[in-house]
Amino acid sequence: MNVNMVKFKALISYIINRCKNKKNVGKTVICKLVYFSDFNHYEIYEKPITNETYIKFDKGPLSKHFLDSININDVILIRN
Repeated sequence: MNVNMVKFKALISYIINRCKNKKNVGKTVICKLVYFSDFNHYEIYEKPITNETYIKFDKGPLSKHFLDSININDVILIRN
């Protein structure tokens, strides 16, 4: 399956926008929210939002393209 980078970046931007005033929201939390959004959408509609592949990581699921996608238009969206 090919990842839909447009939807993937839009999902990350949406989550960042919704969480921007929350404390303790960094890369790990955002990555988990991306995973859960994709997974929940798949459970309901039998189709993921992004077609992304997730790998097991110590702190939770990690998208294969997450670290490449936190920069949109050369602007760093997440900084820890």
